[in-house]
Amino acid sequence: MQSGTTGAFWAKTNLEPKGIVLKSFEKAPEMFLALVAGRVTGIVNDFLVSRDSVKDQPDLEIVQTIDTQEQYAIVTAKDNPGLLAAINAKQPGMSALTMFQDAYLYAFLVMLANVMLTRDTARLRIAWTWGAIAIAIFGFVTLFAERHVTPLDIIRPKGPRAYASFYDPNMFASYLVMSLFMVLSLGGIIGRRLRWSALLILGAALLATKSNGGMLSWVVGFGVWAAVRAWTRRVSPLALAGGGLMAITTVLAAVWMISGFGWGASELETLTANSFLGRAEHSSETRFKIWQRLENSYLTAPLGIGPGNSSWQTLTVADAERPKGSMQSKEAHNDYLAYAIERGPLALLALLVLLGQGFGKVRTWWRRRVREGDVADSDGALAASLMGALAAASVHALTIEVLHFRHFWMLMAIICALDGTASRRAEPAPAVKEPARPSPGRVAVAGT
Repeated sequence: MQSGTTGAFWAKTNLEPKGIVLKSFEKAPEMFLALVAGRVTGIVNDFLVSRDSVKDQPDLEIVQTIDTQEQYAIVTAKDNPGLLAAINAKQPGMSALTMFQDAYLYAFLVMLANVMLTRDTARLRIAWTWGAIAIAIFGFVTLFAERHVTPLDIIRPKGPRAYASFYDPNMFASYLVMSLFMVLSLGGIIGRRLRWSALLILGAALLATKSNGGMLSWVVGFGVWAAVRAWTRRVSPLALAGGGLMAITTVLAAVWMISGFGWGASELETLTANSFLGRAEHSSETRFKIWQRLENSYLTAPLGIGPGNSSWQTLTVADAERPKGSMQSKEAHNDYLAYAIERGPLALLALLVLLGQGFGKVRTWWRRRVREGDVADSDGALAASLMGALAAASVHALTIEVLHFRHFWMLMAIICALDGTASRRAEPAPAVKEPARPSPGRVAVAGT
């Protein structure tokens, strides 16, 4: 036994009265060396240390586990819940890796924002558009050449999904939605024919991903874009409200006719069954199952289970989420829930503040441009597109973790750069002091 430990106390209390001779050692490795050499017949030691020590000793084994009602503990400050969540994580290594990725993405944001701070972002957005078109075409080429699909297969609920150079189709869909708003931001900068061609190619690629979350985020973001674009063009609030009410009335009337009279019900059912919308029910069921499991985890660890640990929980056979018999859980598929479950409620609040600041910065930039009196139509297109892209990302974050994607942080960098540029433009120009001119003196003319 090791001197001065609770194991030594237990041995003296429970073994020494039985006539067992005890031998004390100063350090645990000395006990294992004595056991291997045969100088003692057994040792009493902490389970975790003993488990690691016998791994490389085939002649040693743990013969009994003694429950002493003791646990290891680490003390942290009350005002540091993030550190506590990382310590309590089931996979501390994954927590460390996740926090390193967070630091990398933050550095990526700061670097881009500072590089673009005094530059016009139009060139970047044009380059983004051409890059997105190239990636979308590459996605079609791989889909048609390697998967041998037809154009009609793109909208069917099952079958190959386009993902181009990305990890999976949902990530590709997030990039395409962001790229669609980059194209819309170029109104007044590039020709209308090029914009419409880019929108057509990127929209078709988005359909090919069969991503319900991507399509939903695009619809919501486009609605925000349309409202803000009308606002920047000084459409009256009454006209905006009337248009919104008209759209809501149309949707409600369609729902009423389908559910009340059955008009178009069979056509809608056929469309749903033969398009990617047919995946919505299955996708929602899978995600709800994941979210329910994470909510149960939150009840046992309200300060967080550790960054990146939502996909490292061990499940039962009945609750398995992955194919091929894996008992490892899936990731959260929801930024808001992932932040609350993994990092605690303060992290969720910080995420909401981040998104709110993005919307606020775009609004501040637009108002400053209006006050300066130098507002071009392209400025309104940019403001509406950034608002729409942020709204789309906020909605897509309900079904996929968009904060992992660099294109989201590039969007945030563009917003930060615009706000900084507006601040510099708002500063008054330094007064230029003109050189003093000699004042005309009196001239006396003398006659002769």
